[in-house]
Amino acid sequence: MSHPDPSEGRASARPAFAPRLAPQEKKWRQVYLALLPAVLLALALYQPGSLPSWLPLSTSCGAITGLPCIFCGATRAIHHLLHGDFGKALYYNWLAFPLIGGALVLFAVNALELLLDRNLLARAPRLRLTRASFGSLALGLVLLWCLQVYLAVSQHKTELLNPNGPLYSLVVR
Repeated sequence: MSHPDPSEGRASARPAFAPRLAPQEKKWRQVYLALLPAVLLALALYQPGSLPSWLPLSTSCGAITGLPCIFCGATRAIHHLLHGDFGKALYYNWLAFPLIGGALVLFAVNALELLLDRNLLARAPRLRLTRASFGSLALGLVLLWCLQVYLAVSQHKTELLNPNGPLYSLVVR
């Protein structure tokens, strides 16, 4: 006596294979593949201190609050990382390494998806935003910010600190 397969007759929530890319998905991947090298080239060519003043947010949050934000120094760090100066990149903001790594992984995935005409991430697990996961994410960001402030203060990164900011006097004595 054979037992019926419980999965027969039911459609799975996700396809067993990677679905083909829709035309709109192809366009977005092509835009990403064109923009990432252009942005990295611009970051490599321009000295961070010589950026035009007309750019939005010409004053960093560190200059406003007195303490560096999570990404303060990231532009300088990415600039030095692209020039192979890993020590300076690490000094300005260690997050440049995972940021560039993640961008390169996304670049490779998008290139593969265009080459194969398949959505390779369609079967990847989706993250659900619950109260607990949101709280964990918020706590992680606050802890990351505390680490950035600690590193800036302990290593005397004066270019990331503003003694006139309102939060500076609360942390630095």
